[in-house]
Amino acid sequence: MQRLSDFHNWTKQVDEEVWLALRQTMRPRQYQDGEKIYELGGIGKELYLIESGSVNVCNYSESGRELKIAELQVGDCFGEMSLLDGLPRANSAYSTGVTGLLVLKSDDFWVAYQRFPQIGLEINRLLCRRLRMTYLLAQEASVLTLRDRLVRLVCRLGFSAGVNGTGGNTVLKGVSHDQLARLLGTSRQSVSRELKILENMALLECSYGRIIIRDIDALAAASDTLIGDEPMVPDYHGLLNTRD
Repeated sequence: MQRLSDFHNWTKQVDEEVWLALRQTMRPRQYQDGEKIYELGGIGKELYLIESGSVNVCNYSESGRELKIAELQVGDCFGEMSLLDGLPRANSAYSTGVTGLLVLKSDDFWVAYQRFPQIGLEINRLLCRRLRMTYLLAQEASVLTLRDRLVRLVCRLGFSAGVNGTGGNTVLKGVSHDQLARLLGTSRQSVSRELKILENMALLECSYGRIIIRDIDALAAASDTLIGDEPMVPDYHGLLNTRD
């Protein structure tokens, strides 16, 4: 899998002049744990860059069941789509822990967008990366079994944010069965059952709040996959995808 430190960050690759112009119009804002940043159906009037903490992007069924779309981290950008197409927010966003954001208002964004063509280019690249991942996840949901999808998800998280353990292990911290279930759009019980099978196969080990992947390559090889599947994943090692 290909790691990209700027997977969700369109500001990282712009020229210094462009970044300084953007930064001058961004305003800091802090959110408490679980506080709403925006909600589904709202009017998009600003976009965001995460300085600290993390953001849960999600949607809900009519019965209130949460579908977790992404857990965005330091350096990630979000909220730009509604500014670009003028349509209501397509999901909801909540802070996870105390979270600091840099906020760019719509008017300031459009002034910079028209002044600096590089902004449009980098946002197009970001949206293409997200669209590729969306297509991949939709295809996997249509073709692969839950176990295969779970294995693919755990491998992506491992490549993206896992830390090296002893004996070649990869350790995923702060990952619960419930979080995995919400990312896969299934029940916690189903995820727990599949994880137990993978444990019995000696591919991983689960303990409270973490997953130990014994050999991430062996785990990836244990699942079916799509032809040509070599997904890109955000690189959150060190969380250094910010600019000064």
